Amino acid sequence: MHYFSETPSSKHDEAVISGILRGKRFSFKTDSGVFSPKKIDKGTEILVNELELLSSDDVLDIGCGYGVVGISIVAEVNSITMTDINKRSVNLAKHNLKLNNISDKNIDVVQGDVYENVKCKNYDIIISNPPIKAGKDLIHRIITEGHLILKENGSIWMVIQTKHGAKSLAKFLEGVFGNVETITISGGYRVLKSVKKV
Repeated sequence: MHYFSETPSSKHDEAVISGILRGKRFSFKTDSGVFSPKKIDKGTEILVNELELLSSDDVLDIGCGYGVVGISIVAEVNSITMTDINKRSVNLAKHNLKLNNISDKNIDVVQGDVYENVKCKNYDIIISNPPIKAGKDLIHRIITEGHLILKENGSIWMVIQTKHGAKSLAKFLEGVFGNVETITISGGYRVLKSVKKV
């Protein structure tokens, strides 16, 4: 079973890992059957550290895993919604809010397939480290459906390994949004950003 399955069947192998993100140290409980259980994913780390955020931003973390992105930026934004199809990931993300002493009422962790259970509001920023192994159709859904629920002038931020189709992803983003910017190329990854123009 893949980490993008709804109910992983792999035997539990829980651990606690830690890392420094945006200048602060965070700890995360992980398990088998979730994305990058042994250490914070390098692409996610690069993406998080490049994000440009405002205190007024309502943010959606799509494919949140055990909560690295949402937990590391929640103090800087108005609200954060984290969602993942993987029930084990969602439970870990909820646990990791407590592990990092976060009890902010402006956090929501939701289980669902892509935008299935988060379409009730619009967002200033959508953040995704897309599951490449799930295939292009899913990644394209994240982009096209995300465009619909972004506020005007809202942005989508994505990270991808350069060797795993970064140029084609950039081309697809530009086709949907009419623009794409390469924020950084670092450690074999690219961070891409597109803005929903008025």
